[in-house]
Amino acid sequence: MAPVKHFSAIIFDMDGVLVDSEPVHDCAWQALFAELNLAHNHGIVFADYIGRSDRVLLRDLIARHQLTHSIDDLIQRKLHHLLKLLRAHRIEFRELHDLLPALAKHYKLGIATSAPRIAIDVVMEVTGLRPHFQAIVGREDVQHAKPQPEVYLTAAARLGISPADCCAIEDTPVGIEAAKAAGMTVIGLTTSLPAAKLDRADHIAHHHIELQQFFLA
Repeated sequence: MAPVKHFSAIIFDMDGVLVDSEPVHDCAWQALFAELNLAHNHGIVFADYIGRSDRVLLRDLIARHQLTHSIDDLIQRKLHHLLKLLRAHRIEFRELHDLLPALAKHYKLGIATSAPRIAIDVVMEVTGLRPHFQAIVGREDVQHAKPQPEVYLTAAARLGISPADCCAIEDTPVGIEAAKAAGMTVIGLTTSLPAAKLDRADHIAHHHIELQQFFLA
């Protein structure tokens, strides 16, 4: 996988790209469903919601089971479980401790995620990755979540780089759609889904070592 153009910035999704957190999210959802007495009959297929905001899943859950809970209440309850799990598990992809410092010598680095600020802060705390990034954009920084491009446009603006000169790293179709709509080149990373599901990406990387080869060859 050889680079086809020069980039000035690389913008990473967080969950599934910087950290192997999708299993942790699944556990947090299962804990919430158990609280709601829906442990075995929630009817949610987690793979259908990878890359989407928690609100999308919760809207479907509430409608399916005619729950009287508010979305905001359920978001906070799920977040409570998630933060505990993030602190309890080693979630970063270990290759990043070599990859990110190497990339930072040549590119501006940013994060564009649908995660809330408090979850971003915990991830940065437990992984120690924050110093590598010059811009971190999360849920509270935008009005419209992925697949809308706002989170990527905001990250590029904070880096001071044109979206056309940015490359986004994504692991879901929703994220790829958002980055493409922002006018960025996108690499689909197969950490969460197979390559066939990421077919709208400009390039496919099967692991983080391929990213190093792409950007630093």
